[in-house]
Amino acid sequence: MVVIKRFRTVWGVESGKDFKNWIPWFPDLKKQGFAGVEVDITDRDADNLQQLRQILDDVGLEATVLMHTAWAGYVGGRPKDLTPAVHLDIYRQNLERAKILKPVKINAQSGGDYWTLDESVYFYQETIAIDKELGLTGLVSHETHRNRSLFTPYAAKYILPKVPELRVTADVSHWVVVCERLLDLGEEDREILDLLIPRVTHIHARMGTTQSSQCPEPEDPVFKEEREFFERFWLRIVKARSQDSDLITFVPEYGPYPYHPYGSVRTHGQVADSEGARLQKLFEDSLKE
Repeated sequence: MVVIKRFRTVWGVESGKDFKNWIPWFPDLKKQGFAGVEVDITDRDADNLQQLRQILDDVGLEATVLMHTAWAGYVGGRPKDLTPAVHLDIYRQNLERAKILKPVKINAQSGGDYWTLDESVYFYQETIAIDKELGLTGLVSHETHRNRSLFTPYAAKYILPKVPELRVTADVSHWVVVCERLLDLGEEDREILDLLIPRVTHIHARMGTTQSSQCPEPEDPVFKEEREFFERFWLRIVKARSQDSDLITFVPEYGPYPYHPYGSVRTHGQVADSEGARLQKLFEDSLKE
């Protein structure tokens, strides 16, 4: 039987000292039906992560990890000389820390959009070797994220066939913005999605538009075309995953301003919670058909 688990991003919710803001929040997430939380491990040392793991255990929540291979949080200008070797060193260090949380999945915002495509291929080939060395084969997926090596569908078209073991976190809200179009209209776009879908092991289920990576009200009729595109795409992933795995994981990854438009009716957290419940039902119902 296929199990669909949704994870709540903690993006935009500060943990506070000794996790004082998260401790009362986590039981509510459990009641809502979240299986766990997705945690960015940037700036969290081993002791901090061990404390967090205990808090999650006390509530009965699992974890997925978000990590960066360099330039975590995209704070300030991009540092110079971030070569594949630098990224790989940081990648290894972060995986070592990530293991403390005993994650269900590890999502990596990895590589650089300023590299050549062949540099990205080399980088991803080396990440596969590191995963094996650390006993994490199949647990890590690399996000289709702006600023990173998989920032466009065309980069993915080049990279994926050359790294057959590479697994992906699908967040095509980034691609829709980069390409300024919904990506099932043209023949080449559809071919790239066909290439991508079998590689996806984790979904960042956030709706965006051609000019913004986040819709403030995904169910509003004004976003009908976007909603239909994203749902078709996500349901194809769910179907594909259900044929070779008994676990499907997703995050309704709605974040704060400037992702969440200024003046929105609801907070980004309210959107994340309602979309999480709506999409879980959509995904589960699709497997009954």
